Amino acid sequence: MSLLRQLLLSVTLAILVILAGATIFSIDSARRYLDAQLQGQSDSTATSLALTLSQPSNQDPAVRELLLSVLFDSGQFRMVEFLDPSGRILIRREIEGGRDGAVTAPDWFSHLLPLERHEAQRQVTNGWSQLGIVRLQSNDAYARNALWIGTSRIVMLTLGAGILWGLFVFALMRWLRRALKDDVTARVQAMAQGASGGDLPPVRHPAMAELREVTRIIARTHERVRATAVEHQSRIESLELELNQDAVTGLANRKYFINEFRRLLEQSSPGQGEAGHVMLFRQCDLRLINQNMSRPVVDQWLRNVGQLVMEVLHERLGPQAWLARLNGSDFVFILPMMPGPAAVRVAQAVGEILQAQRLQLGQAGLCRWRMVLTDFEPGEGFSDVLSRLDEALMRAESAGHTDVEYLPDEALRGMTGGRGGGEQAWRTLLRNALDEGWFALATQRDPLPTAEDRTLGLLALHEPGASEPLSGYLFMPPAVRLGLSSACDVQAVSLGLGWLRAHPGDLVLRASLASILHEEFRAEVAGLLAGTPDQSARLLIELDSYGLVAHQAQVVAFAAMLRKHGVRLGLRRFAEQPEALLYLHELRPEYLCVSGNLLAAQTDSPGARRLLIAVQETAREIGASVDLAARP
Repeated sequence: MSLLRQLLLSVTLAILVILAGATIFSIDSARRYLDAQLQGQSDSTATSLALTLSQPSNQDPAVRELLLSVLFDSGQFRMVEFLDPSGRILIRREIEGGRDGAVTAPDWFSHLLPLERHEAQRQVTNGWSQLGIVRLQSNDAYARNALWIGTSRIVMLTLGAGILWGLFVFALMRWLRRALKDDVTARVQAMAQGASGGDLPPVRHPAMAELREVTRIIARTHERVRATAVEHQSRIESLELELNQDAVTGLANRKYFINEFRRLLEQSSPGQGEAGHVMLFRQCDLRLINQNMSRPVVDQWLRNVGQLVMEVLHERLGPQAWLARLNGSDFVFILPMMPGPAAVRVAQAVGEILQAQRLQLGQAGLCRWRMVLTDFEPGEGFSDVLSRLDEALMRAESAGHTDVEYLPDEALRGMTGGRGGGEQAWRTLLRNALDEGWFALATQRDPLPTAEDRTLGLLALHEPGASEPLSGYLFMPPAVRLGLSSACDVQAVSLGLGWLRAHPGDLVLRASLASILHEEFRAEVAGLLAGTPDQSARLLIELDSYGLVAHQAQVVAFAAMLRKHGVRLGLRRFAEQPEALLYLHELRPEYLCVSGNLLAAQTDSPGARRLLIAVQETAREIGASVDLAARP
């Protein structure tokens, strides 16, 4: 129950009590007054009648009876009698029956408010002698009728006043509710709905002094709430920026990318809407960059890279494009509703910017970017797209090229036979292959021009039930990521030695850098080579030029161990790491694979021609051949 209703109900109950009390006291006063009147009337009439009968002229019995009859017939008395001095009734007049016909008041009223029947008696004398006694009893019928009529009028008046008060209270409550709704509730609701702006509704009942103060307080509160809302909104915007923005580069962060990408994938049903692409690029040498440069310089470089990429995206996609930083070294952006050829062109433009912004890391050369691109369909699972990006990134890291690794969903399913590309799936497959011996060696003639009677061996995985074996190009990138590359390379060396036992000629095997960095791998390979000196002399291990530059000590130690057992060495992708020229005398490979940008630039760049000449002269000095043809 509202406070207003309680107040009005309390006032109403008080008024009802007052009216009821006033009515009761008024009726009771009227009853007492009529009672006193009847007593007075009886006393005065008895006195007058006694004096009249005491007159000598009225002492005749006939006259005396006549006077008593006249008095009784007036109707004001119920009983009139004359008694002798001894108390014997000489004359008696009395209303017959229990109820007087002149009474109109109901019986319940007579019982509720009774009137006393007053009697009065006086002596009739003649001189000093007593003639008798006159006794009268008043008739209360007229008084009772008068009391009934008066009581009825008072009750009707009270009821009328109560009804009028009830109507007044009802109207007052409606008016007060309307006033409160218009000047309090409506203004408070308007303040709650538009706290940050907008004006309050006008005051509709300015005459109410009580509401004037309330409306002034509401107005002041509205101004405070508006100021507070503006302040909170600015704080919320600031927190949203902090929540969705990378602190270093000012780009969108991982959470923003995940939310936006999920929304983009879930806004359409599978098979409906237009597909798109997503590109991820990683700085592989961020740890070395942080070791060689100060933190402010690295942060500024990352900001510059982000701004340059954003300029390309705004130019190609419009102002709505955005770039997100997933972690320290990974960046990603979405190309919604863009077909493959257009997405590849955008990716190539971004790749050119990234290659132009590479930093020099001393003897390790320029820092490396790995760039991957994949497609997505509306309604596709978020984790499926991320798994495909991760798969492409593993391939790009393993391949070591500077191009964009484009891995659409259809291509991945075609290569893996519909198998998922997540880390857990690869882990299970590789573990089973190592435990069950599913590996085999796929061989082909080495396509290099200088490779006479030389066979190139690549590790393959034959999964039971699969239509085609998996090439090492497919499973070695996830093996490197999962830390299983050394076990796979040990399998390759073991299978290669077995092949050499059964076939003539030389065999070329590749060893991944991740495996070379494991001492256990070097020890296992040394153990395999120690028991097969004839086969070891016909075995060539091909190394990556980047490993020689970035991890010179470990690679040189591994090469020394191989030469100790008669194994010869090869060096691939020399054009991408020309700094490896400084360490050729330590490695002393049998051949160098030089191809790619260095060959393409020699026609226009005198520096590239001089570098190529220097490579050929150095190779000639250490007895190595130089192959300029490209090989996968």
